Amino acid sequence: MKNITKLVVTLVIGGTVYSVSQSDIATNFSKETGLTQQQAEQYIENIPEDELASFDEIGAELVTVGQDILDSTAEIDCLTYYYEWETNTLDCQSGKAQLNRIGNSHIALGRSYQILDTEDASEEDIYTVIQNIDRLNRDYDLEIVSLFLDPVDITETKQTNLYNKALLQAAVESK
Repeated sequence: MKNITKLVVTLVIGGTVYSVSQSDIATNFSKETGLTQQQAEQYIENIPEDELASFDEIGAELVTVGQDILDSTAEIDCLTYYYEWETNTLDCQSGKAQLNRIGNSHIALGRSYQILDTEDASEEDIYTVIQNIDRLNRDYDLEIVSLFLDPVDITETKQTNLYNKALLQAAVESK
């Protein structure tokens, strides 16, 4: 097992250099997820190098996913069709509204990530990303999401978001 406390991550956001230990990231991640410190450290250690991406890349992917959701949602015709995903607790209009909400949350988070890769990004921009992560993770609890995504995928997506949040929180706390 690596000594995670000695590993340092360096982030450059808006011309400011943030150096944080992976131990600090693991501590924040543990608080966010309810995992033990050891489980959080293990999770972080097991992130493959090829899955790490720039904030701009993460942002672009989120914007694309969000736009795809919005484009698909625009094609839903609640007046003409009954959809298989409709339930006693989720009618077509409500489902459509939830899909619009999660699509917009993806786009908002994606755009806020992209700002972090600009020269004039600020600490306030970091807090905006953190707020947008929380918003998107809450949206993953919407009923419509559970009808389309497997619970394991929802959990993994939320954990990925919470890892990024823990990283950004550790950066802000390092100042």
